[in-house]
Amino acid sequence: MKKVLVVCAAILVIWLIINWKDIWGYSTLDKAVQSQWKSQVGTVNKDEINRLVLYKDQDQYVFGVFHKKYGRYYYKNDSQSSGWTSQSNNGPAFLVRVEHKQNKGNYIWGALYSEIPIEKFQIEFKNGETREVTAVNNTFIYRIPDVYQEVQEPNLMTTFIDVKAYDKGNKQIKAWRD
Repeated sequence: MKKVLVVCAAILVIWLIINWKDIWGYSTLDKAVQSQWKSQVGTVNKDEINRLVLYKDQDQYVFGVFHKKYGRYYYKNDSQSSGWTSQSNNGPAFLVRVEHKQNKGNYIWGALYSEIPIEKFQIEFKNGETREVTAVNNTFIYRIPDVYQEVQEPNLMTTFIDVKAYDKGNKQIKAWRD
């Protein structure tokens, strides 16, 4: 009986050692995201309400879903994460994506590859709505209007007309359609 208890305790300890990150999570979102990468990555934007994160791995931006439970963060690179890069021959590169996140809805997100600090992004949707989104580290995340939530997999061309980036002086730095 004693041997059975010792074996069970040893199995439990080994299981806890292997799975401790999944059980206890991380104290910060940065640590949870970094746990999935060998190279150094950096969180650049997050939506705490909808539990979305945008982080950068060298020149690639990755948009994913995180979980938070009891004040601890959990993140896995799974089918809910997507990575993209952008290039331009005409000024700074402007990355804009529209994506569906399961149990979250449809989002538009993007990044301007520029040293110029961006203050806000202006999104002009196909239905005539225009929204301003405060920039965070030259990026944005925005839940698109309800009219586009019915579409399971929205796409760029049927959702919005243009996205423009503005600096602190309200000067347009770049438009996505440029």
